[in-house]
Amino acid sequence: MTITKLRIILEAEEDVFRDIEIKDDQTLLELHKGIKEAFEMEGEEMASFYLSNDDWFQGSEIPLMDISEEEAAETMADITVGQVIPQKGNKMIFVYDFLSLWTFYVEVVETDVISVNSEFPAVVFSYGQRPEEAPEKDLLGELDIDSEFDFDDEDEDDDPYGFGGDYSSNGYW
Repeated sequence: MTITKLRIILEAEEDVFRDIEIKDDQTLLELHKGIKEAFEMEGEEMASFYLSNDDWFQGSEIPLMDISEEEAAETMADITVGQVIPQKGNKMIFVYDFLSLWTFYVEVVETDVISVNSEFPAVVFSYGQRPEEAPEKDLLGELDIDSEFDFDDEDEDDDPYGFGGDYSSNGYW
């Protein structure tokens, strides 16, 4: 059994984070519940994990529930922690409550942890207090799309953010 230590950082003005240990064969649904408990989040709001790269770009979504009208998609209950973030430095973004947009950055800080815990996920370090309300976000930002991106480029990179292209071929699902 491999135990992984994750650092979960809340996107907020003040530093707020938790270190959580979890078994690599536990599902993202179990991690979702562990994050909610660690940050004292109440309710049963919609949530998703997103694969991420070193620049914290929000990549492919792994939702709490499949609400698509097309073929069945995999959800948090179908995918294990070890499948998506198997090694130190791997990253994901977790968004809880799509109206408030509580956003968390999840990074593997250690694998093969020797733990004294008997139940997982387990909070092993806690820093800072979660604010009462989600920090406000400028959803449109200061992005000047015309100058930032060239959509007419004929030499398009199929994987401009370094996610490895087709995830089904690299074992993510």
